[in-house]
Amino acid sequence: MLPVNCGSHADYQNFVIANLRKYYPNPDALARSTWDIIERFWNLDLSYTDVVMADKYSKFGPAPRTPSCMQRSYLLSIEFKVTSLTAWAAQLKMNPLFAILSGFEVGNTPGVGTFYDFLKRMWNSDDNHLSPHVHPLKSKVKKPKTKGTKADSVEKVTVAELLPQLENTDFQLEEQPYASLFKIYKKEFLDISVSKGLIHN
Repeated sequence: MLPVNCGSHADYQNFVIANLRKYYPNPDALARSTWDIIERFWNLDLSYTDVVMADKYSKFGPAPRTPSCMQRSYLLSIEFKVTSLTAWAAQLKMNPLFAILSGFEVGNTPGVGTFYDFLKRMWNSDDNHLSPHVHPLKSKVKKPKTKGTKADSVEKVTVAELLPQLENTDFQLEEQPYASLFKIYKKEFLDISVSKGLIHN
């Protein structure tokens, strides 16, 4: 089945409020810094991610995790400084707050494989990187011919030569492996920052 959005960002907000009241009835149990994070993510609308990712899932088989919840959870791992997806998947199982803020039911959180699968779907290419993993051998730097002068450049193309080439290149975003990532970033972060006057066009 295609991923089913929980309904709207308002549904996510209602989910968070209901579960915080259930698992953290005493607000003072959470630090002020934690409440700052809760407020930021409560206001962060990631529902556009579900739209962009809709065609990246099969219509058959079990329903996958909601993409916006997976994205939110990944961003939370960065916010809470958990740098390993394996460690974060474990934290989601142990810490109800992390699960709630992600949008997952407590006790029903994704495993590490689900996170890697989600990130793979975000990248529109079978290759993991923009450039090949194996790089050609670098040329050895030759000593300058005379003392006090620069050595000859070992680069095959200089920046001055590269820029005119790029200016005449026909660039299509849809053909880039990061196209989905850019669409999501632009809609959910860049455009919002511009509309709030945080950055200028």
